[in-house]
Amino acid sequence: MILTKKSTTILSGVALASGAYILYRMMVRKNNNPEAIRGVIQNWIDTVCRHDANDIVSLYAPDGVLLGTVAKTMKVGQKEIIGYFDMFVGKKPCGYLTEINVQNFGCDYAVADGTYTFELTNEKGEIDIVPARFTFVLRRIDGVWKIATHHSSVNPE
Repeated sequence: MILTKKSTTILSGVALASGAYILYRMMVRKNNNPEAIRGVIQNWIDTVCRHDANDIVSLYAPDGVLLGTVAKTMKVGQKEIIGYFDMFVGKKPCGYLTEINVQNFGCDYAVADGTYTFELTNEKGEIDIVPARFTFVLRRIDGVWKIATHHSSVNPE
């Protein structure tokens, strides 16, 4: 087979495109894998345990949605979400992951479902143990994972 200048150019372009695609897939796997996403959720829990509503809300997308464990209504946007966490941090929450499953949807979206257990201080100053389940929809914004949607509810008995 004789290669012409045109066929060499085409083959070079195909090789370059293939290499770029492989590099892209490696970057996606590096930044959007179950362990990385688990780390995002663990960071959220660690931030909640520090009881600073502003820090917690900074983890949400500007148009994020929260269906909180003890909320009566859906909170849309950081301005509404902060109202929930202002109340929630008064319960001195701290928790830990008990189970997590991650699904990736391209390099900029992921869903984490699972369970966590929180300790909350009640009105009497006693600690209530609250096992709950969650779904986080995560969206990468400017290279940073943000919570687009978060649903949490107490586990059924």
